[in-house]
Amino acid sequence: MRRMRLLFVLDQWPELSETFVVNELEALRRQGHVVRVQAARPAPRPNPQAPGDVDVELLGDGSAWRRWRDLLWLAARSPRACAADLAGRRRWRREEWVRPLRMLAGPARRIRTQGDEHLHAHFAGGAALDALRLSALTGRPYSVTAHAYDIFASPRNLREKLTGASAVFSGCEYNVERLRRMVPAAHVHEVVMGVDANAFQRDRPLPQGRTVLAVGRLVEKKGFEVLVDAAGLIDGVTVQIVGDGPLRDRMASRIAASGAPVQLLGSRPPAGVLAAMQEADVLAMPCVVARDGDRDSMPVVVKEAMAMELLVVASDEVGLPECVLAPWGFLAAPGDAQALAAALRSALALAPGDRRAAGAAGRAWVREHAEVDRETAAMAAVIARR
Repeated sequence: MRRMRLLFVLDQWPELSETFVVNELEALRRQGHVVRVQAARPAPRPNPQAPGDVDVELLGDGSAWRRWRDLLWLAARSPRACAADLAGRRRWRREEWVRPLRMLAGPARRIRTQGDEHLHAHFAGGAALDALRLSALTGRPYSVTAHAYDIFASPRNLREKLTGASAVFSGCEYNVERLRRMVPAAHVHEVVMGVDANAFQRDRPLPQGRTVLAVGRLVEKKGFEVLVDAAGLIDGVTVQIVGDGPLRDRMASRIAASGAPVQLLGSRPPAGVLAAMQEADVLAMPCVVARDGDRDSMPVVVKEAMAMELLVVASDEVGLPECVLAPWGFLAAPGDAQALAAALRSALALAPGDRRAAGAAGRAWVREHAEVDRETAAMAAVIARR
């Protein structure tokens, strides 16, 4: 495949909870592509493992005078595109906030002068709208990776963003089927948010204990409140939850009131999550559909845990059944603490030899179906054909 010059269009960089963006960018660079980043803002919780040598442009950089100068430059060279953007803003802002054109004039100028060939947006929210507009202003094609909240909870201007893209990607068949109801099937491609199995491998034997690990933001869709209730129904188990978020105080009160054997460990960097996986026996991912429609698709941490040869207990929801398979996976009805407790008991009851064999099978699945270099190469091949 020929080498391409790509621009990642993001809402924030490098967000700790969006390790898949860093993974994909690094994989593209290993394959010889040149990748720049344009982000609306710096991440509030930066990922310490993000590469420091990436060319990053923040939309707030530069003076107001420079933004107006760039706008005049753009208007002089692309008056029709600027007029069309003004008409589009009136339409788009019925559903979402729209960035002033002067904020995109500098990025449009740099796209042209630096030779970026293709724009790729992660999340079909503000970043995808920026990519759609920059594409029209510069004549460069764009693609979008849609994840979950941007499809189900906040599908703002979604059909137009997807229709205008040269290609649409998502990380599980559940999402792909939903998107193909909106745009032609050939336009939408499944590309798993992959992991580097070489980075996630054990350096010690499985502990063969009764420690259950959960990793994620403390928000409704993760289902961690159900996990707290389930933990109280299992003898001799320890549940550790890595992550932070708006439900922390409510969950702490729930744990204290019930006496459930659950520890809230707070947010940890990727190295801390990896260390926690070394000591755990099972990963729990009891996702639910939140009341506002938000949901997880196929969380990257599940594939990381599988690469680490952990058993996985998850809810039978969204894209999880596509990777949480026997013998390493155990599924439970979403939102059902009794069912979740039963699935956890089944996983923890496996004999040591069966645990090892199941974990090895899970790791083999990741290497075959969710290896970041292979998945990213498939995405790049689609982009190169557009």
